[in-house]
Amino acid sequence: MRFFSSAYIKELLLLFKITAEKEKELIQLRRRLHMNPELGFSEYETSNLIAEYLEKSGVEVTRGVAKTGVVGLIRGKGDGKTLLLRADIDALPMQETAECEYASLRNGAMHACGHDVHTAVLLGAAGILSETRGNFPGNIKLVFQPAEESIGGALPMIEAGVMENPRVDGAAAFHISELPLGSIGIKKGCVTASPDHFHIRITGRGGHGASPESCVNPVEIGSRIATRLNNIRLDMPSVVSICAFQSGTGENIIPDTALLMGTARALDKATRQRLYEMILSISDEVATSLGGKAEVDYRFLYPPGENDADMTDMFIKAAEAVIGRENIIYQEKSQMVGDDFSYFAERVPSCYVQLGGAIRPLHSSDFDVDERCISIGAEIMSHFALKFLGSI
Repeated sequence: MRFFSSAYIKELLLLFKITAEKEKELIQLRRRLHMNPELGFSEYETSNLIAEYLEKSGVEVTRGVAKTGVVGLIRGKGDGKTLLLRADIDALPMQETAECEYASLRNGAMHACGHDVHTAVLLGAAGILSETRGNFPGNIKLVFQPAEESIGGALPMIEAGVMENPRVDGAAAFHISELPLGSIGIKKGCVTASPDHFHIRITGRGGHGASPESCVNPVEIGSRIATRLNNIRLDMPSVVSICAFQSGTGENIIPDTALLMGTARALDKATRQRLYEMILSISDEVATSLGGKAEVDYRFLYPPGENDADMTDMFIKAAEAVIGRENIIYQEKSQMVGDDFSYFAERVPSCYVQLGGAIRPLHSSDFDVDERCISIGAEIMSHFALKFLGSI
């Protein structure tokens, strides 16, 4: 059994009180975001809403960081460490099918990955921490990042100086998940994969479907490449998936070209490099053996994400005080999804945590959450921030 000092309990009760007062406001804020989704580096209305809320909460605000990013700064009562808290703010290019009162108003755009929730959680934490700034030393840097779902906004924000002035000592972020409401999922070490993308352009020699012997069929080449790549098995966890195959215009026309598109994912640098080399060699080997040509356009995206052991332990202790030890889910396996929060984790000790509360699968057209997760997340993140800065 753990015992808490009277000062610790007083601080915790204050967080509970402030969070309860803000819960309805945060739910309405999340619904506004959900109804008005914007794609990567086009989050202008989203950024304005964020900045206005921060300013209303007494937070120093910098707009237009890496085009549509927003940075808030809460200065404590004296010198100390600086903690970066991050939320991604962009939507996905999807059509929402849910029939709720706050469904997306924009055709072809939807918050299907919970970035509206992440934003509301961090704005909630901003309000709590701004009200209690006299109780902690150091600084809280609030990073609202664009374009996580597309080319990535974390690195442009870092290049714009978000890790400096004041210099960041640690970082943390939530991602909504289908874990039970009131729980978190957490893991030390590698938590997310490198989500690299590739295009394989195949050139053959087209002709009549009745005379395949006089042609070099790029569809056959692509099919064999796809089969080989989908069957790659390595000792280390990894994934290669062919997700699109484009070729041809008619039933009796063998085309000249074909295009494969896919993703390769790994949990460490060595496996990542090995996958890259295997995709190149298999594509060339298969195409050449059948008289064709394969050109691979390979895009290295985000690195794998690592949770620092000490930061993870600290986050667990902070979360236990809010939701109880029984609601901490220790995850054994890394996820094969990617998140460019890993760029922050490359530079400072960090922690990336799953927040329970999704009631439909991520990236589904009817995605939604139990909105009580917003205040729970805001309270946990605020408590962690105070623990990191040495206030409790």
